[in-house]
Amino acid sequence: MQLFFNKARKNKLITGLIIVAVVSLVVLTSYKTGLLDRLEYISYDYRMLYYRKDVELHPDIEIVLIDDASLNTMTPLFGRFPWPRSVYAPLLEYFAMGGATAVVFDILFSESELVKNDELYTENDLQLIQASAATGFAIHAFQLIHEDENLVDKAYLNKVIPDEFVSLHALRNAKYFNIHEYNNRGFNDHILPMTELYKNTAGVGVVGVDADIDSVYRRIWPFSVYQGSVYPSLALAPLVLKSNDDGPMNHGDYIQFMDRKIPLEEKGNYLVNMVGKYEPYSIAAIFSSVQSIQTGDVGNILVSPDEFENKIVFVGASAVGLEDIKTTPLSTKTPGVLIHASATSNILNEDFLKKQSTLAVVLFVMFFALCTTFGILYFHSIFLQTVVPFGLVVFYTIFSYLNFSQGMVIHMVAPLSAVGFAWLATISYLVFTEGKDKQRVKKMFSQYVSPEILAQVSNHYEDQLTASIGKREHLSILFSDIRSFTNMSEQLAAEQVVDLLNTYFSVMCDVVFKYQGTMDKFIGDAIMAFWGAPIRTEKHGLQSVSTAIEMMRRLPQVNEALAEKNYPEVDIGVGINTAEVVLGNIGSEKKLDYTVIGDGVNLASRLEGLTKQYGCPVIISEYTYEEIKDEIICAVVDHVRVKGKLEPISIYWPLTLPEDEQKQKNEAQAFADVAQKGFDCYLNQQWDEAIKYYSQLSDCKLKSLYKDRCQEYKSKTLPKDWDGVYTLTTK
Repeated sequence: MQLFFNKARKNKLITGLIIVAVVSLVVLTSYKTGLLDRLEYISYDYRMLYYRKDVELHPDIEIVLIDDASLNTMTPLFGRFPWPRSVYAPLLEYFAMGGATAVVFDILFSESELVKNDELYTENDLQLIQASAATGFAIHAFQLIHEDENLVDKAYLNKVIPDEFVSLHALRNAKYFNIHEYNNRGFNDHILPMTELYKNTAGVGVVGVDADIDSVYRRIWPFSVYQGSVYPSLALAPLVLKSNDDGPMNHGDYIQFMDRKIPLEEKGNYLVNMVGKYEPYSIAAIFSSVQSIQTGDVGNILVSPDEFENKIVFVGASAVGLEDIKTTPLSTKTPGVLIHASATSNILNEDFLKKQSTLAVVLFVMFFALCTTFGILYFHSIFLQTVVPFGLVVFYTIFSYLNFSQGMVIHMVAPLSAVGFAWLATISYLVFTEGKDKQRVKKMFSQYVSPEILAQVSNHYEDQLTASIGKREHLSILFSDIRSFTNMSEQLAAEQVVDLLNTYFSVMCDVVFKYQGTMDKFIGDAIMAFWGAPIRTEKHGLQSVSTAIEMMRRLPQVNEALAEKNYPEVDIGVGINTAEVVLGNIGSEKKLDYTVIGDGVNLASRLEGLTKQYGCPVIISEYTYEEIKDEIICAVVDHVRVKGKLEPISIYWPLTLPEDEQKQKNEAQAFADVAQKGFDCYLNQQWDEAIKYYSQLSDCKLKSLYKDRCQEYKSKTLPKDWDGVYTLTTK
């Protein structure tokens, strides 16, 4: 039996571990192959929007935009965009006047304007070149490109960047970028600023950010490597210009730069902690201010140059027609330049995002799959089976959001997918396998126990699967019998006998079920029930005795119903014993009964037979008495040796229920005390004293029985080894 029990538990454990392993493998494979990326991006964007929508740029950063209003205002003056390069020269002078530290153009000036008179550069080009040289803080954009070799002429690929450009703008002190294969994106082409422009500008920055698979921009490459040289991104270029460091140092999972550790993702890119709140200047307002300064109309300056003192100024486009609008986690209409400005702001503020390690994701996936699977397997309540996975989801969601506020990006989808898949797999397993066992157990016990107990049995059905094999249990067994029923049945027609029994049994079954008993069987007019199984309880002795007392108190109700049908009254006796017995489904393959067998059961039946002899409606064994003596008042009945047993036992008459009124308990206690004193005198062969005490009892058969027995023993000479045990010769 125990082996079977252990086997059932072991099988459940093995099944659970298999589900955990399969779910973990499926989820982690999906995680590593990118199948969960789109969902993860959605969860990431919600967190970003929640925490970053009101975050402002670093105060040392300003943004100037070529917006739709600027196009409308300046097109009549300079024609359609792109405007002449000369437009940007006074812009640089204006920022220099205000004391800006860097002006970063997110605009590519890669070719000279239309050449006239065979000149290499137009006057407009030269004005921009000269202003860039004069101000000493202009940073211009260039591109590194990966072209598909099958789509372009290979002769144009892998062109060498001019040595002069490398000498001027490559980061000579950058360390370990090639060792770690940083930024290995297969660049094979480039677009540089105009030659004279890059010769005369303070710095350059790589533009071009890559969107994720959902076309949302979330990351940049802080530095790029081309033909062995390292170049800063447009976001890092102004910081390189200001930095006195030896140069960036790549450590694989972070870059050491400006006394800061810039965290990197696995591929070497940087996850931008986007800024949601910024107040850009319209370039039209800046040009209007430039014109006011040039004409001496100081009173009509819209934007004072002083507002850009010690500022890094990013110049970009937000006009729809200029095609530099990006979708980011915060908006579908983000100017591309804001991505670079946000990255610069992150570094100045040390406001970085660091992603959770792969190992942590693996551990969370396995842990959540384990908790969900075994929570459902071992919790039988539907409520708990729902609370466990739901609680994990809520906990992990809150955990992920709180960590995001501290700069840690927790992978949400993989662990939560583990919860979902584990729940689905485990529930499916229960439905298709254990659900059948549950129904079998429920069907088996529906005829034995109350609906309340049946619900508990169904929720712990595995414990009952051993019923067909049998097990030893400590239980309390009750037998009741209608006295003189044979004579009574001979006076009634067959249908009346059945009707009488049904009337009696319906009331008594209700009492058994009220105290959570298991109705074993009806044996003619007798009832057999037990407590302590299928639901284990430490109070089975109290429940069984309470049932017996209430059965006696319900007899008037039964007899009233019988009287209405002109049936005779019934009287019953109840015997109860508490013992270790064998419990199980006993019978044949075609008919099984969930029942108990053993000497303890036989003794309960013998005790029921003694109720008539002693005139006590209920008699319990000393074993049951030990279970209930502190809660139910009992009177000692005798010390007997029942037929077929060698060992004598004490038997008792329970008198009250724990919830009875105190007056009733006081009367019962007085009766029990007198009976105990009388019985003690009887055992000590103090016959007259015993008679005196028993005479004080209210009229009952116990009173007359002991008075007669004492009178008889007074006239006899008892053996010296007489111990007061009364040996019964009949059942």
